[in-house]
Amino acid sequence: MEARAKLWIKRLTAISLVLILVFVASYWKSTENIIDKMDIDNEENYIIKLEAGEQGNVDLSTIGYYMALRIDGNDSSPELKLTDIGGVEIEGQKPGLIESINKRPDSQGNLIYDPIRVFEIRDDGEYSIVNEGNTTLWLIDDFKIQSSLLSDGWILISMISCCLGFPLGIITLIGALILWRRGKRTPEKNIIIRENIMTTDELFKKHNLTVEKEIPEPFISSENIKLESPEEKYHVVPELKNEEADSSEEESENWKKWDKGQ
Repeated sequence: MEARAKLWIKRLTAISLVLILVFVASYWKSTENIIDKMDIDNEENYIIKLEAGEQGNVDLSTIGYYMALRIDGNDSSPELKLTDIGGVEIEGQKPGLIESINKRPDSQGNLIYDPIRVFEIRDDGEYSIVNEGNTTLWLIDDFKIQSSLLSDGWILISMISCCLGFPLGIITLIGALILWRRGKRTPEKNIIIRENIMTTDELFKKHNLTVEKEIPEPFISSENIKLESPEEKYHVVPELKNEEADSSEEESENWKKWDKGQ
């Protein structure tokens, strides 16, 4: 189980490194494309641009998310007026938290454009907008800009590699630390070296190795045991054997003499 977990940690680490490298390689190109698509002063990115006191007509639709911006603007006094073809004023909304902190960059990447008003159109048609302030006013379709960002290949590659590479790297790092701590807590296996225990006879032999054996060994080894044959076990002394033979012959002669009456 632990070996399989280590294998997956290695695989995920490799994937994470590849994704991070892809993000680093695509970062500069994707950043350049983001600035180009979000530059408010680019004619492709705004619907209308009005100087101080100017008025203009625009076509707006219900699917759009429209935002008015100024350089260092103040959302408390937007100083603009949006009306429909019948002259009815469209009340805009104050930018939310996300819109307020989401300043827009210029061509150099400096965040200088502040959202001051957000409009949601209920009916498609032509509308009139008046810049009542003393600074330049831009009206953009934020939904269109966000869609163009997501359709850019370099931006998508950079976003996906960043969103997957770094979290995956953190997860693999945590997993590696868990495996390392678990392996550290595992008790070490003690290696037991078994030695042959010497017998008393072997100790005696070792102790008296250089001394003449005047004292018999306390235990007889099976190697020293010699099986004796019955003849060796009960052998007869030759002299006794001859004496017994002579006496038996004399008894036989005496018996013969007695039998004859001598």
